[in-house]
Amino acid sequence: MKFIITPLLICILLASCSSNVDLAIDNPTDQPVFIKLDDLEVEIPANEVVWVEMGKGDHELTLQNDSLVKHNFDQSLYMINPTLNEYLLMEEYYGSDAFYSSYEMTSKFSSKTVNYMGIEFEGNYDVVDKLINTVTWDYGPREKLPEMVQVESGENYTILKKLLSPTEFIEMVQQSAGAE
Repeated sequence: MKFIITPLLICILLASCSSNVDLAIDNPTDQPVFIKLDDLEVEIPANEVVWVEMGKGDHELTLQNDSLVKHNFDQSLYMINPTLNEYLLMEEYYGSDAFYSSYEMTSKFSSKTVNYMGIEFEGNYDVVDKLINTVTWDYGPREKLPEMVQVESGENYTILKKLLSPTEFIEMVQQSAGAE
């Protein structure tokens, strides 16, 4: 059996073996953001992710506007969104054209309409806009999806989930408009 190893999957595997929580604190803006996690002050530079490891359990998160959020971190991996920006969670199909219609048939069951940056999308999309988000995706903001992946033996295709920051979404739309 062959496995696809992604940077996020490695973090999940490592984190699942411990009683620690990994936080990816993302800042998709052009200005640094400052937060406080319990007694730890964290600066998140513009357009970057800062990783913080802590023990599972109750913690306090203080935002730049001094609002205080208490949360019980019981999962292994979270993304913290201190700017409360919207992100678009999308799926990327990897497989031959012969099996794409099969993917489309099964994906229709979870298809829905979402509004992101004023544009309606129908499909397997989600808008992620909460302060504290359990990571359910394979690739986070500013992590590039691979050009190709190896599909596991016995499988016809695989799907990877990617979380797009607003900037990545705009770049993707501009690239697809330029390709037409």
